[in-house]
Amino acid sequence: IFCSFHFVNFCISSYILPITSNKSNMSQEEDTNSTLFYARNEYYIGNFMGSVNFVLPESSGSGSELLSYMYLSYLAMDSGRLIANDIKENNNTPLLALRYIHEAFEQPNKVEDILNKLTDKVAGEEDETNIWRIATAIVYCYDEQFENALKILHGSTNLESMALSVQCLLRLNRIDLAKQLVAKMQEISDDHTLTQLAQAWVALSSGTESMQDAFHIYQEFCEKFKPTPLLLNGQAVVHLGLERYEEAESVLRESMTKKHNDYDTLINMMVLAHLTGKSQETIQRYWEQLRQFYPKSQFVKDFDKKSDEFDKLCLKYSIDSAA
Repeated sequence: IFCSFHFVNFCISSYILPITSNKSNMSQEEDTNSTLFYARNEYYIGNFMGSVNFVLPESSGSGSELLSYMYLSYLAMDSGRLIANDIKENNNTPLLALRYIHEAFEQPNKVEDILNKLTDKVAGEEDETNIWRIATAIVYCYDEQFENALKILHGSTNLESMALSVQCLLRLNRIDLAKQLVAKMQEISDDHTLTQLAQAWVALSSGTESMQDAFHIYQEFCEKFKPTPLLLNGQAVVHLGLERYEEAESVLRESMTKKHNDYDTLINMMVLAHLTGKSQETIQRYWEQLRQFYPKSQFVKDFDKKSDEFDKLCLKYSIDSAA
């Protein structure tokens, strides 16, 4: 999954989710030896290059469902230009939806037009792959229209759609409804990677009493698969929430060895530096890296907005005092 956490916001900070066929609950049983299974699972745990490596050897002639994981992984690795190169505007497969996601990320001023295209497709086409519906919800989330994303996903028993709905509910601070939805996911497939991750998201959002449950899930996945920045940051948020700062620093440093400029790792390192009384220079260094690598991110935009508001208030009171 491209579902990441940082301590400033316990909820998901990114909205790129896996896509699977829109089938009945019973048919969601997977062939655990298939390329699709491995590509999908690597994507769930945040091993995006691993997912790409499973898809690439079979990319020629593969269906949209398998290819979607390669292109979503490119998005997660900030390599969306590869999508623009491969998926042209006249593409007549559901993969066109992934090009629209890339365009929305690159051109926020065109999000409304892109959403119109996506919602027209959802309303007008039989979407066997579920790609159009998920893509529309992702762009809604990117634009912070979580209620509209939930409307698009409402009623689906597809685990990926349900997982994205859980993320939306957490962003809306509806932990009660998120718990209910996770319970339904457990009824469909309790051992599914996404179901387990959704349990961890809810546990993190529920506060300190439930955080250790989330830690166990992330720890199990690190041992079962391999540590990724996504899984390590999940552990880091638990450590930060429980004031286990040495442990938090250890997993965050491990995460930086996996990807030196990882978005959530930089935020969590900045928070850790503040909580442990590190110098302003240390905190500023992480902030400058965030601004350099993720200038369009919601965290940076929100920070700049609040900074501008603060400066205006300071100016207003300075003028009032002078008068």
